[in-house]
Amino acid sequence: MDADYALTDDALQATCRVDTFRAQGPGGQHTNRTDSAVRITHVASGVVAQCQDHRERARNQKSALQRLRLRLALTQRGVSQIAWLKPYHRGTRLNLGANAAGYPLIVAVVMDALEQSQGALRDAAEALGVSSSQITKLLTDDKEVHAAANNLRTRFGLGAIHA
Repeated sequence: MDADYALTDDALQATCRVDTFRAQGPGGQHTNRTDSAVRITHVASGVVAQCQDHRERARNQKSALQRLRLRLALTQRGVSQIAWLKPYHRGTRLNLGANAAGYPLIVAVVMDALEQSQGALRDAAEALGVSSSQITKLLTDDKEVHAAANNLRTRFGLGAIHA
């Protein structure tokens, strides 16, 4: 099984259904005048992401695709590649934040290591050659990632990760 979240934007989008709709809520006079909100469904898994944060459909589509990529990285286990860490690895640090383009790939690698270590942060960090605090920081930078990591740890009878 290949990691769909590692595909290029065009290739990932080709595996998805893209729907546009009229945004709801605040947004001034242009809200509900155009179908600028975007919902992207990954056909094979049913994972869905949407965005209606921007007035332009193209920006919403790009944001929704990035959210989908992260959600796929959180659900597809065992297909990441440790080599994805290399551009971000600085000693025992991982030099990236939740807004970095490579964030979903790194999250996938860390979540796979966490799964392999049965939720133990120290063991996962050791396997990846980074510090436990770096793993904790990465896993708590995004609320969906944080929740997924805590769910994984709960499956192994471990407590929640606190930011």
